[in-house]
Amino acid sequence: MFMGMRSISRDESFIEYGLKMLMQVLINFSMGLVMALFVFIFGLWGIISTYQANPLTALFFFVSASSAAFAFVSTYLFAIYGAAAGGVVGVVKMAESNMRIEAARGGGRARVRNGYVERNRNRPHYQ
Repeated sequence: MFMGMRSISRDESFIEYGLKMLMQVLINFSMGLVMALFVFIFGLWGIISTYQANPLTALFFFVSASSAAFAFVSTYLFAIYGAAAGGVVGVVKMAESNMRIEAARGGGRARVRNGYVERNRNRPHYQ
């Protein structure tokens, strides 16, 4: 699972590295769950055919179990992608509020006005 994880290069920022690692983990989970779903469905058909049940009952059970497995996988993927998106939005909001606080203190190089960051380029370097 961690084979694709790499160290940060000197040309990328920590945010860029974190987003790449997050996407790598999400892709790994997605591919793993989808492959597990396919293996389960093919294995389920083997188990049902070995049991030699009534064809109508076997088909009903196969469709029900396959639908339940698909519902589980889709719900799980929706949950982890939602958690990742919520985490990214939370980090962006926290960075925005920290930037506003720093700009309000006057110590920062940026000024926030009406939600937009304005850079003050007319200040002398010694102020």
